[in-house]
Amino acid sequence: MWHPPEELREIEEAGDDGLVLELIGCFQTDVASRFKHLHDAVARLDAAAVKAEAHTIRGSAGQMGAEALAALCQAVEAGVPEMSWAERECQLNQAEARFAEVYSAMAEYVEARRRAG
Repeated sequence: MWHPPEELREIEEAGDDGLVLELIGCFQTDVASRFKHLHDAVARLDAAAVKAEAHTIRGSAGQMGAEALAALCQAVEAGVPEMSWAERECQLNQAEARFAEVYSAMAEYVEARRRAG
């Protein structure tokens, strides 16, 4: 589901596993918070906030190697003007489910690194 992108592997190979684990933790925390903001924005029917939060998650996901999550967030972001609120909520739920999968894969990766170290 998720594997660290080349940039994170290079940091690890340079001997800074701690930084990689910290980046993963920050990503997990930040994106979880942003999904809460996204749900709040949908509840308020705030298209601008939906677009902004989806854009931010998309960028973070892309940098962290979570390409499928980034693609789903791009769809949420791009669909803001055309989609109904029910369609947005459905896409948001799909993106959040993918985030849960990425989160779990990252947690397994972190745990494996901690056991190895």
